[in-house]
Amino acid sequence: MGIAALQMMINYGTMGFTPSFLMKHYGLSPATTGLQFGVLAGALGIVGPMIAGPLSDRINARFPGAGRACVTLVSLGVSPLIAIWVYHAPDPAAFYSRFVLYSLVLTAWYPPLYAIMFEQVLPRMRGITASLYIILYTLFGIGIGPFVVGMIADANGGNLAAAILAINWVAPAIVVMLIALALRAQRDEEQLLERARQGGETLSAAPATPTA
Repeated sequence: MGIAALQMMINYGTMGFTPSFLMKHYGLSPATTGLQFGVLAGALGIVGPMIAGPLSDRINARFPGAGRACVTLVSLGVSPLIAIWVYHAPDPAAFYSRFVLYSLVLTAWYPPLYAIMFEQVLPRMRGITASLYIILYTLFGIGIGPFVVGMIADANGGNLAAAILAINWVAPAIVVMLIALALRAQRDEEQLLERARQGGETLSAAPATPTA
């Protein structure tokens, strides 16, 4: 949950101020920005997880436990580097073309991390797990992410590109946690199976994950 909460700071901080960045940096109108960025971000937000979900399942089948964690690690470890390239684009066309790759990578962590989250708890704990996750990502993502980006932008003379990129400095902590997760995911799942057997529970497929 800590990984998702920190990443939501990046996601909401970035997406919350990108329209303002487009209008200020490239001189786009609010109507043009809303249509172009809104449609593109919405479409990629659907396509990215749809690609990442089956991909992470296939990789996890080959590397049980660690497979999904590795997909998440690639997504969250590489996306900040792509962001540097995206937010230094010379014109709107270059920005949008680069943003396609960035968004696909940035949203690829949702399916594998949600799957890990539900696979690491007993079935009777999945409801409280989902509830705690929603609380955390709301507090950190919506509550802190855009606030921090705005504060950094104000402190740097309104430089939104620098502020958006600065929020990615939480990424190293995310990467460290993901490496630790990948190393112990299979062991934790085996322990969970043993706990389920002792408690007479059946580990059914995880329920539908909450939308972010």
